[in-house]
Amino acid sequence: MPKSKLIAFLSGATALAAAQTAFAEAPLSATVLEFADPTTLFVADSAGAKIHAYTLPEAAPATASAAYTFEGFSRVLAETLGIAETEIAFNDLAVNPATQAAFVSLTAAGTPALVMVTPDGTITPLDLSAIPSTSTELATGPDDGVTFWRDIPSASLTVTDLDYTDGTLFVSGLSTGEFASTLNQIPYPFGEAAQSTSVEIYHAVHDQMETRAPIRAMEIVDLDGVQTVIAAYTCTPLVTLPTASLTDGAHITGNTIAELGYGNTPLEVLLFDVYDREGNASPFVMVVNRELQANLIPLEAVAAAANAPGLTEPVSMGMEAGVETIQTPMSGVYQAADQDPQFLLALKRNLDTGAMDLVSIRKGVYLRLSDFISEYDFPDYVYADNQMGQGIKGFHNLLKAEEGFPELIEQ
Repeated sequence: MPKSKLIAFLSGATALAAAQTAFAEAPLSATVLEFADPTTLFVADSAGAKIHAYTLPEAAPATASAAYTFEGFSRVLAETLGIAETEIAFNDLAVNPATQAAFVSLTAAGTPALVMVTPDGTITPLDLSAIPSTSTELATGPDDGVTFWRDIPSASLTVTDLDYTDGTLFVSGLSTGEFASTLNQIPYPFGEAAQSTSVEIYHAVHDQMETRAPIRAMEIVDLDGVQTVIAAYTCTPLVTLPTASLTDGAHITGNTIAELGYGNTPLEVLLFDVYDREGNASPFVMVVNRELQANLIPLEAVAAAANAPGLTEPVSMGMEAGVETIQTPMSGVYQAADQDPQFLLALKRNLDTGAMDLVSIRKGVYLRLSDFISEYDFPDYVYADNQMGQGIKGFHNLLKAEEGFPELIEQ
């Protein structure tokens, strides 16, 4: 059973009140998260058009991979904060690269909040006013008077994603101006001026050039020696942008290398290694989606597509085009992060209970065995007494242990 623990200066029902006091002089919102290193956490304040860099205390690194099995996380979190579960809106998820602790940004009863969660189920609300930090303002925030669907402010898209590499924080989002989709490059530590580039793309399903829709998720990768932004947009074009083209004040056009499906919001673009049975690693890019299955793509295929002409002709709605992908059954995922060499971590809606779970998903499988009732689960099922059957049995036993069902392991 997961347990919850408040940090020393927070206790019981006073947790949210203390958080409100803490945030009074801190962010107006806590949205996108990104680690630069184990002690530096960037927190985007979309409402305030700022990026805050918090210096976390050093902590002992994890000595082994540990799977998260925190079912009913949203209910326990609500109890910890002293509010109703329906008053929580989840914003983002990031994993400390050393400790494997999960950091979750949210809006709790209208108040920005940040919590740390460990694999054993300990929840620690963080008082950001007590953590050393530096900040930088975004000079290109959108018009506060513009709303979407009646009451969604455009400021909520001031920052849509963050990615840090080689001393530079890349910030995607909306800006004020003719070309609203903007990609900022901010040197860190903060102090030097940011570079701002406006970006347009060809959206093959819409059959038009698009200048307003911002990048929703991105990852900075090396493609054959060329540092490149892999960017995913709503509805769901996948685009590459060499970072060398992102000069201050420039307006550039990305290379649309794929259409992954319509009616979808991409959540994350992740880069990680996948290991074969012999232990050989191959890099893959994964696009994690809100409405569609995730897309897994070998990095070498992305590189080949980036070096070729992109899509320039319309694509029928519902059809995929461009670089081929492997669809993976990561449905119900609300946010995801790269946890460690073995696991992805996901905020995942439990389709049976309605709660938000915080669970690990093994790379190479991209599903949780306990989400299904299948032929293998019937009490009279017997695994085939051959290499394949025993291999499946061993693999199922591994997943059962990781997902919190050791009593179901087959001997």
